[in-house]
Amino acid sequence: MKYQINLIGQKSSKKGVINKVNYFFFNYFRYILVFTQLIVISVLFFRFTIDQSIIDLKESISQQEEVLKAVKPILDETERVDAKLKKTKNILENQEAFQSQIDYLIPKFPETMFLSKLAFTKDTVQMEGAIINPNHLQSFFNKIKTENKYADVSLGDIQKGKEGFLFSMSLNGFKKSNNGR
Repeated sequence: MKYQINLIGQKSSKKGVINKVNYFFFNYFRYILVFTQLIVISVLFFRFTIDQSIIDLKESISQQEEVLKAVKPILDETERVDAKLKKTKNILENQEAFQSQIDYLIPKFPETMFLSKLAFTKDTVQMEGAIINPNHLQSFFNKIKTENKYADVSLGDIQKGKEGFLFSMSLNGFKKSNNGR
């Protein structure tokens, strides 16, 4: 004798709503739950990675701010030194211009010329003085004019005085040559 024991029970011939819901829960809903859990877990891991990247970026920003705080005094000092270097370079260029003019003019002064005023700027010279022989003044003036080192060479009033002939001369627009003379 053979017995069949069915613990679940006979399938009911009634297809009611409860049976359809039970069938859905037992067969399909568990797949939906597993799929939903996988999505939730993947979103959770994605959120963790995003949060970690945000934390890393904040740490990177704070490190860069600390580096900037440490470097700012150095940058300020560098700017200050750069400004001093520019001023020094400007002063040296002016000195070179003055030196070039002096090196050019001093050997050309006649021995009979006595200056009471000699003023240099970057590219001009103003001089006043006395000369014993006016021919020496004329040759000095012509020599400077013909060498064309100054754009404008002008001789002011010449007056006879007790020391000799008083004069004023203006040399403007010095042209510095390549060899400095």
